[in-house]
Amino acid sequence: MKENTNQTIIYNTGILFIRLFVTTICGLLTTRYALQALGITDFGVFSLIGSIVTFISILNQIMISTSNRFISIEIGIGKTKDINEQFNINFIIHVAIAIATLLIGLPLGHWYIHNFVNFDGDINDVIFVFNLSIISAAISFIGIPYNGLLMAKERFIVFSTVDVFVHIIKTIIAYLLINFFVDKLQVYAIALSILTVLPVLLFYLYCSKYYHKETELHVVTNKKKYKKVFSFSSWVAFGAFVSVGQGQGAAMIVNAFFNTVMNAAMGIANTVNILITSFASNVSQPIAPQITKSYAANNYERCEELLIISTKFTFLSMFLVSAPLMIDAKWLLSLWLGQVPPYVITFTLLIVINTLITSANSGISNLIFASGKIALYQIIVNMLRIFSMVGAYLILKKGCVAYSLFYVYIVFSFLIFLSSQWVLKKTIHLGYSVLFKHSYIPSLAVTICFIPVCFIHWNVHPLIRIVLLMLYLMVIVYHIGLSRQERKYLYNFLTSKNKQTR
Repeated sequence: MKENTNQTIIYNTGILFIRLFVTTICGLLTTRYALQALGITDFGVFSLIGSIVTFISILNQIMISTSNRFISIEIGIGKTKDINEQFNINFIIHVAIAIATLLIGLPLGHWYIHNFVNFDGDINDVIFVFNLSIISAAISFIGIPYNGLLMAKERFIVFSTVDVFVHIIKTIIAYLLINFFVDKLQVYAIALSILTVLPVLLFYLYCSKYYHKETELHVVTNKKKYKKVFSFSSWVAFGAFVSVGQGQGAAMIVNAFFNTVMNAAMGIANTVNILITSFASNVSQPIAPQITKSYAANNYERCEELLIISTKFTFLSMFLVSAPLMIDAKWLLSLWLGQVPPYVITFTLLIVINTLITSANSGISNLIFASGKIALYQIIVNMLRIFSMVGAYLILKKGCVAYSLFYVYIVFSFLIFLSSQWVLKKTIHLGYSVLFKHSYIPSLAVTICFIPVCFIHWNVHPLIRIVLLMLYLMVIVYHIGLSRQERKYLYNFLTSKNKQTR
């Protein structure tokens, strides 16, 4: 399938949704089987070690978006030699990160485990799990440039297939642990480590075969290019730390004024939000590399088209997935949890509203990142996020209810939405009137047509009400949210696929 086409976006979106469905099911089953096999104490070890490794490897998480961006830029320009050079720059940086992770992470992790971890069993078991986890994580860092190349080449089918395969094997291993093996903790740790490293090997083999010229390894000594990558990543790091701080800060702020019941409610609401957001990200993710490559090729008309697609379709997909909660959150949460803890419904709805506003900016950050002119965007957006945390703290200090925090977050998310439009015009010189006309106004029209209907009381079973209103929502999305050209293209794509399957 050709790169940089709308058909590719739809195809890759379908691939990512299939991956999400399989990995979600596998994740739920793996957690259940592993908990049953290991017991609460040993299972808790993996949760703890996972948190430590995630904290230590935050630098690598920052470099992922940087690697994807620079490789996509070179692919957009189209010179294989430059693609190979940029790949090697990112490869060398990730090797350095992997080595630094081992040199810093191993002693730091051992110190933390020996001084702060409370474990009823043998502490050496915790050390064993940590050592394997940090080593396998470091090796996986080296595979990031290969993943970045595959994403830039829009080969979502490759890493999605690998991800699905790994999740299925992980589920099988967790199930076998229940009735087999004596040293279950060690066996599970070894298995997870192998499955963490396996994708790196598979990506290497695939890229070596199909993208040999792009991934041929050699040392790049151009310091200016390394400096450019690190300069870009420093601004990405600023945004990443603030974003993590805002998310984790909400729990800390609530805990400072209320008891853990509120934290439990927020935790459940965040779990729901993560699931909903993952569906929406499957729409924006296939579009991101096309935006970067189109900008690199100076195809600004295509950039504008992709920006409209990204903002509109990410918001609408997010709206479709979260709509059942707007219709009857109480029934759905009761179906899932049985007894719904206090404030969960309010927290969930407010977090979803906040995320919906944020999703309307999808694509803007990708376009600004593609330009490399990210300083102004990062400063304004992240300062507003910092102010939102300060505002949330002050409003709770005055005695407001816990969920008032998200009223503040919602206000600042709307300010970020508006300021992003200004930064887009300031840095890219792209007028936002077209974006409002073709993306925001149709999205707002769908919202206005749907929300009032949710408040109408029906004397029917909640499931029937949800199904009927979701059908109504799909109709208004199709006729109001999509343009005539988008409806025609979607129809042609679906009918052509249907003909191919016959």
